[in-house]
Amino acid sequence: MPYKDKGKRREYNKKYGADWYQRNREKTLERTRKRKKEQRQKFRDYKAGLSCFFCGFSHPAAIDFHHPDQNGDPKVSALLQQGQFKKMWEEIEKCIPLCCNCHRIYHWMEKEGEKDE
Repeated sequence: MPYKDKGKRREYNKKYGADWYQRNREKTLERTRKRKKEQRQKFRDYKAGLSCFFCGFSHPAAIDFHHPDQNGDPKVSALLQQGQFKKMWEEIEKCIPLCCNCHRIYHWMEKEGEKDE
């Protein structure tokens, strides 16, 4: 019988959800581990297909993601570590792939006022 009182319904759902999780904890954790592993592999495969926008270097370990308009956007690597994959893919869409050397040179030139568009 459904609860008409929202407070009682919320309390019941909270208790039921906690009990369900305790009964299915291992299965849930395993499913989460599997999903995260698949998402990280998808990211590695995506990054392996990228090359630097400036010099063309294409090793996945050296590719960084540069935010052209740095307005407090979170770093892609931080989102990956936190497991926020949907948000990570949204941030990648805004970024330019650069190799680590070109990325550092770009920011150094930006800081020194020598930026060429």
